[in-house]
Amino acid sequence: MLIRRYGRLPVLFWSQILALAFLVGGAVAPNLNTFTAMRCLNGFFATVPQATGLYIVTDLFPFHLQARNLNIWTMGFIISPFLSPFAFGFLIARTTWRWAYGIGCIYSGIVCLLIALCMHETMYDRTLSPVPEPAAQGGLRYRLESLVGITGYKMAKYRASWSDVVLSPLNLVWRPHLLIILIFEAMLFGFGIGINVTNVVFLGSSPPLGYNFGAMVIAGTYATPIVAVLIGELIGRYINDFIMNFTVRRNNGVFEAESRLWACYLAIPLYVCGFVLLGASFQNHLSVGALVMGWGLAEVAIMINTVAVYAYCSDCFPTRQVRQPNLSLPSPLSLRCTL
Repeated sequence: MLIRRYGRLPVLFWSQILALAFLVGGAVAPNLNTFTAMRCLNGFFATVPQATGLYIVTDLFPFHLQARNLNIWTMGFIISPFLSPFAFGFLIARTTWRWAYGIGCIYSGIVCLLIALCMHETMYDRTLSPVPEPAAQGGLRYRLESLVGITGYKMAKYRASWSDVVLSPLNLVWRPHLLIILIFEAMLFGFGIGINVTNVVFLGSSPPLGYNFGAMVIAGTYATPIVAVLIGELIGRYINDFIMNFTVRRNNGVFEAESRLWACYLAIPLYVCGFVLLGASFQNHLSVGALVMGWGLAEVAIMINTVAVYAYCSDCFPTRQVRQPNLSLPSPLSLRCTL
């Protein structure tokens, strides 16, 4: 809602500043209650880029390039839950968890600095009523005003009203061709992220329940989903372009949004096979190779399917593209939190 009224840049900047502040609070928390509160608040604000990315992609790129760039953006937030256990699992095995959070604070600080120095407002107001007086652009003052939200505050009166931005998601979510695909994506994405936590329990538990792996080995297993997401990005990069070009030629220059879902026919068999193999590996104590293959297949499928769903939602409502992240992200994230 704030993004539609005040712009992409100030919302992204302030959300990451607040996320950094609460991450620092979690790193120095003296007790579990304080840490839990800081971690929840950090997660609330740190999730904003997962929605802002889709706004920026649809702002910058035309139709025929959106799926490819959505693929890159989606790869970033799908791979993120696996990077920290992989990178810091080796660290935590030898020192305390505060070092991991301290490095996370440094990384978040670098991100905030890059946003402040390099990020520009991508929102382009095509239909303003009335047309505002043009403002002088360029210079340090304009840069600072755009970054902290002063420019967005001045422009808010020309943009969508509060009633419009609040009711717009409700006007979309009830539509069957959107609601059904959101439920589908929630199940597929949510369970894929949920196993990120449960796998550790099985890998670290003693037989006959688990594999009795140590912290170093468990950290190494997180290379599996990282590589799988990269493979899914490469597959999705070309398969989405192929589907788009093929269907446009077949329909004599007309593109149908539903054709984006063709990629799901590839993703779902991989997803089912991956989860069945992963579950069988834990239940029957199969080799580590079987576990790696199952986990990898599942993550490749999630990567391919998630891009297809986002591209479908964006193309299905071309005049409301920037509303899609408000609806498509909470569905898998809510299930992920439940898991």
